[in-house]
Amino acid sequence: MRKNIVYSLVLVFVLIGVFGLAFRAQQAEASGTIYIKADGSVGGTTYIVSDDNVTYTFTADITDTIVVQRSNIIIDGKGHTLQGLGGEGFYLAVINNVTIRNTNIKGFGVGIQIIFGSYHNTISGNNITTNGIIGIQVGLWDMDDSSNNNIISGNNITANDYYGIYVGPSTSHNTISGNNIMEPREGLDPIPYGIFLEENSGNNIISGNNIVGLCLKGICGEGSSYNTISGNNITNNVSDPSHYDPYNSLDGIHLVSSSYNTISLNNITANHFGIWIPLGSHYNTISGNKITDNSYGILFNGYYISGGPSNNNIIFGNNITANYWNGIYLDESSNNTISGNNIRGSCSGIELVTVSNNSIVGNNITNNWMYGISLGGSNNVFYHNNFVDNTQQVSQSGYNSWDNDIEGNYWSDYTGVDSNHDGIGDSALGADHYPLMGPFHSFNTTLGKYVNVISNSTIESFQHFESNSTIIIHVSNMTANQTHGFCRISIPYQVMSEPFNVTIDGVNPTYWNYTLYDNGTHRWIYFEYEHTTREIVIIPEFPYFLILPLFMIVTLMAVIVYRRQLKKGNIVHQE
Repeated sequence: MRKNIVYSLVLVFVLIGVFGLAFRAQQAEASGTIYIKADGSVGGTTYIVSDDNVTYTFTADITDTIVVQRSNIIIDGKGHTLQGLGGEGFYLAVINNVTIRNTNIKGFGVGIQIIFGSYHNTISGNNITTNGIIGIQVGLWDMDDSSNNNIISGNNITANDYYGIYVGPSTSHNTISGNNIMEPREGLDPIPYGIFLEENSGNNIISGNNIVGLCLKGICGEGSSYNTISGNNITNNVSDPSHYDPYNSLDGIHLVSSSYNTISLNNITANHFGIWIPLGSHYNTISGNKITDNSYGILFNGYYISGGPSNNNIIFGNNITANYWNGIYLDESSNNTISGNNIRGSCSGIELVTVSNNSIVGNNITNNWMYGISLGGSNNVFYHNNFVDNTQQVSQSGYNSWDNDIEGNYWSDYTGVDSNHDGIGDSALGADHYPLMGPFHSFNTTLGKYVNVISNSTIESFQHFESNSTIIIHVSNMTANQTHGFCRISIPYQVMSEPFNVTIDGVNPTYWNYTLYDNGTHRWIYFEYEHTTREIVIIPEFPYFLILPLFMIVTLMAVIVYRRQLKKGNIVHQE
């Protein structure tokens, strides 16, 4: 309901503004509107000056709209204020390569409006505050407008009533970076949207923005795809975390029916939903984010909003901690991958509802105060996850796979033994037929290939040296009284060729098996050691980098011996 009101207000405002500007243009400058004209002259004020018709500077504070009709110019406010009573502050239509900087813009309906196919404009270093509807608008409202390749950076955008930055339909390849978008006013309704991407807007970059304080949605996109949302700080966008209203939820990032977006390296803290992606959103990648202290961490679909499934998304390598209800919530969705995340301190680490054919692999799921995983669905696969000290590790219904036919998951409450020395428990734990005897770790190498380590030791460091095909691992006791350690390691052929040689502080392990398993692309090895802080070195038994020098040395020695023998034979013949 509130969004419909905003749509109506902005549509009326835009129509009035567009037709009003056209009327004011016909009436020349009698209305008080200021023009930077196509011929380079300035009309309507003496407080904007230019020596070269390229750089225009303010010499004092100015009131009323500035209509920019000249491309390829710089407008420098020099710290002065442009103030209005509605309308637009700066109005750019079919205008390109204009820079607006160092200006205080306040009291308009829209602080800066860039529409009708305007491109390569730069808005930077401005203070844009207390405008009635939008701080900065790129592209028309509810109308396809290819105002592309604009840059909005380093602005302070505060206390604008509905949108900090609005990007209109079919508007693409814009960069929005390094802006502060905040609501510092107390006792007022929150700004509904910090940054809003309208339908079919794509290939925009939203990076390094600071979005703080009572925004309905920090970053919101509807039908918006192929965007990059990276490195933003989105915090405190919540009024009452105990109350959930699906139509007025206070979210960090909210993308509806949006696909092929990348959401990475953001700090998303103290919102209601950290990241909410409902209604038919596919092929999005959410990686490397810090998502903490929200009511919910990451949600796909669900919570009173019905629509099509969200499939083939990747949630990878995020730190998702202390989110009150769920770290990750997935509803009515298939073929998604949840891997390599640290999920701790929620009611449920991961909750899956009516889902199928999803992969949950290599996550650390720890210290959740009700369930590690709450699962309702079938044909999902779980392996290489570490379930540590959750009140109940798993609650599930349906048939699911809990191993990959080689290795399963690590369970901190598993009490089985490993009598055959392979790092896998001898007895199954429920549907996990290959429970791990130590936590799972995965390390990337300089070759982009992962070395997987299962160990009951604390792994202090992992290093791979491509130049001499060497792996060095430093380990220590997990507990003070631990005396025995092991490693089960899967090594890709591209990282190191067999056979292998392992030393523990320069000597052989107490037990080893270097032919544990081979699947044609990886070799599994296993070894044990007496515990303290240890350095493990793994090298090929005959490293490839030594083969050529050894061959050359052997060849040279053979030639020397041959020549000596030949010389000796010649001397005997002369006698």
